Amino acid sequence: MKQVFFDGKGKLLVEDVPAPAVPPGGALVEVAYSLISSGTETTQATGGGSLIGKALAQPELIGRAVQLALREGLSFTARAVQDISATWFPAGYSSAGTIRAVGPGLEEGFQAGDRVACSGAGAANHAHYNAVPANLMARIPEGVSERDAAFTTLGAIALQGVRRAEVTLGETVVVIGLGLIGQLTAQILAAAGCRVIALDLIPERMALAEKLAQAVPLDPAADAVAQVMRITNGIGADKVLLCAATRSSDPTNLAFRLCRERGRVVMVGAMGMELERTEFYNRELDFVISRSSGPGRYDRRYEQRGVDYPVGYVRWTEQRNMEAFLQLIASGRLDVAPLATAEFPVEQASAAYQLVKAGSLGVILSYGVTKSASEAESINVLRRPVEPVTGTIGLALVGAGSFARGTHLPNIRASRTFTLRAVVSGGASASQIAASEGAALATTDLKVALDDPTVQAVLIATRHHLHADEAVAAARAGKHIFVEKPLALTIADCQRMVDAASEAGVLLTVGFNRRLAPAAIALRAALERVSGPRTAIFRVNAGVIPPKHWLNDPEEGGGRLLGEGVHFIDFLCGLVGHPPLLVSAQGTPDGQESVITLRFPDDSLGVVLYTARGDVTFPKERIEVFAGKGVAVLDDFRTLAFSGMPGKAHKGAPDKGHRALLENFGAAIRGEAPLAISGLDGLRATAVALAALESIQTGRAVPLSLPPEN
Repeated sequence: MKQVFFDGKGKLLVEDVPAPAVPPGGALVEVAYSLISSGTETTQATGGGSLIGKALAQPELIGRAVQLALREGLSFTARAVQDISATWFPAGYSSAGTIRAVGPGLEEGFQAGDRVACSGAGAANHAHYNAVPANLMARIPEGVSERDAAFTTLGAIALQGVRRAEVTLGETVVVIGLGLIGQLTAQILAAAGCRVIALDLIPERMALAEKLAQAVPLDPAADAVAQVMRITNGIGADKVLLCAATRSSDPTNLAFRLCRERGRVVMVGAMGMELERTEFYNRELDFVISRSSGPGRYDRRYEQRGVDYPVGYVRWTEQRNMEAFLQLIASGRLDVAPLATAEFPVEQASAAYQLVKAGSLGVILSYGVTKSASEAESINVLRRPVEPVTGTIGLALVGAGSFARGTHLPNIRASRTFTLRAVVSGGASASQIAASEGAALATTDLKVALDDPTVQAVLIATRHHLHADEAVAAARAGKHIFVEKPLALTIADCQRMVDAASEAGVLLTVGFNRRLAPAAIALRAALERVSGPRTAIFRVNAGVIPPKHWLNDPEEGGGRLLGEGVHFIDFLCGLVGHPPLLVSAQGTPDGQESVITLRFPDDSLGVVLYTARGDVTFPKERIEVFAGKGVAVLDDFRTLAFSGMPGKAHKGAPDKGHRALLENFGAAIRGEAPLAISGLDGLRATAVALAALESIQTGRAVPLSLPPEN
């Protein structure tokens, strides 16, 4: 299918990519029309959407890049920047089409064949097919065309701004900025029985608002305050809605002067906020922000998981605003057709964006219909004529996020054991990586890759909650499995994965790479020469991630301790050579700040100190081991030193064992070496992390009964 993207430099691309898979709790929508707006997307089209440009405008991001370079090295940082600049980012956020399939969990509300309007970046892309969560769809009423319904996201934003204004019948409202949202706002206000005054620097836009919303246009060259006072008989406007986009604070402060006493100003667009207090204070004005399309926007539980807000408490959610806007069109009280000045097929998206850059309010992109059943069956697959490399193991990469691209892909590329045969991910990343790495197959459907006879193994690097089902499917297809840490988020899922691999006779390993780092191997060799119990401390200066990052989501990422802390738990278990008997921990309820103590059968002790409160320029990881009256110190996997303990010191570039673990996986598949890390190791680490969280919550030590190390 065709889809529109911008790369990290802001360059527009129209690419062939696999269609998305049918999403759980959502639907696969075949798009008929999508809308390019004259606001956000104009910024992207003129380079303002460039991630590199944004970084240069924000010194704190440059500071983070310097910190990353200090911690991970310049070559790693350079690869990360290159990856971002070359990545395709989907464009578009307002579209309409027909549901072709519904996912599990969407048994009610929508069905195949329904015409729907779709909303939201990442869900309503400029693409022939989109995977859309339930709460980001609204059924299109009879009599409303899909072309008109493509305005729904912009309409919901305008409608939410009007709701925030709390207008009443007969009020006078000034709309400043008559782009698409301003035009829709003016019409909605008129439909609500308000008298609308319009102000924009472009006369044609004011003329359009006058025609569609019976708005009274102001002369932008004359005194706006005097004009509004004359129109309102000296009272001033009841409300002012700011719908423009500018860094200047002048429109915001003008809005205060246009209002009557105790009036209300609503900022719908993005404007400067260097506020002049005098007029604001003297009139005792209300000043509020309208956040996009309504309650639910930016709430992952609402938008991605379909958890609705009860209508008795939140009458107008994002989805209900979409539905209300469509009803206004159906009733004939809104006319959106004149707001689109041109229509282009998606293949000509570049010309469409040029027209928007030149000043058009909105431009429609259109999409062809699926021509045949065979075409419909292949929309989520792109194949290239690439011959398998003789003597290598065909590998499918499942999940192509930043970690997989930055860490696993270079190792796969350098490997003489594996050849990348398939990439299973989002359409853009699957297509882009498959092309750049010479893989034969790019798809959004895991089953397609598992059915490919040239694929003998899979590397699963998706979000944590997906690991179990994907690994079980791979095992049943007879593929060997490498799962990035953690193995899974529950003991039951871990056991299910281990059992599936055992029953299928395939190998299952997990990405606990640190045990195979050169310095870690040297440390373990030294400890084998020392008898008696050991005490090991693993200090992790983890750094902060945003609270809304998916890793912090208990259902999706498991939180930092379960999602990342398992690395360090596994390392200590590997050093001692036994699973722990007892786990006790103190920390924050989510485990983000924690001190975990592990007691082993031979009286060895392990401590993980995990914190996000430190300076990220300070080394991330430090291990100290005390045994046999000697001490070993492994510092950030760069240096290993001994005091009073026999061992070979180590110093070199940081190597955390990622490549070694991949090669061990390949050697084990060929029967040339035992598997260094097993599925049982993954189960053990998850069980210990869950026990640590339980100990934090209860204040009690938690005993464990686990299988011994494989």
